[in-house]
Amino acid sequence: MASDTDRTLDFTGLPPLPELVADRESSFVAESKTVQVPVAGKTIKIYTEEVRRKDGESLLDVLFLHGMRFSSKNWLDIGSLHHLANWGYRAVAVDLPGYGRSINTLEVEHNADFLGCLISVLKLKRPVIVSPSMSGEFSLPYLFDDPTTSTDRAVAYVPVAPVLTSKFVDQFKKSQIPTLIVVGTNDTVNGKESTADLRKLPNSIYAPIEGASHPCYLDNPEAWHRLLYHFLKQISGP
Repeated sequence: MASDTDRTLDFTGLPPLPELVADRESSFVAESKTVQVPVAGKTIKIYTEEVRRKDGESLLDVLFLHGMRFSSKNWLDIGSLHHLANWGYRAVAVDLPGYGRSINTLEVEHNADFLGCLISVLKLKRPVIVSPSMSGEFSLPYLFDDPTTSTDRAVAYVPVAPVLTSKFVDQFKKSQIPTLIVVGTNDTVNGKESTADLRKLPNSIYAPIEGASHPCYLDNPEAWHRLLYHFLKQISGP
């Protein structure tokens, strides 16, 4: 990870991405399904999209959450799931409760438990959690209600201007989870405030996308994927 004196990552200095294979059908397993997640005494149905390589084991599992106006479809549309599978990872995107094709809702006090149960149902092994905007309501309590165990729950964290950071800012300094803080420099929603809080995480890298708005990954998918590729390589090793 970056040192204390070098904690900013500029995507323009990163090498080009590996070329995405042309014949996706023969190279990847792509699966859309609804899973049943037991939480808070009931079972809720959650829609998922998954892409992985057909050959060999995955280097890491990566779980994509989404913002309030979005869903798992966005990660398919910009190619994130196929890019990650191409790089050797298992990529799963979900529609959170009450969003997209996941029609069942959930009380907010159960969000952390839900995420843990979902990860278990999907058989994800300490996944990297990608968490934009609204999905901070799920990822932040899951990781930082007990920050000393955050690395037992996930191998790394990729927040993209998530909500609720001020609620957990005092917990951040107690966690050593590797974190890539991605934010659009033109985010007028909560980018500055969220980023200032998240930079309290000791093992974090700040990765701004110049000129991008709140959903910076949609504004500049190339920058987003370069940053993610570089970070995941650091986490998974050569």
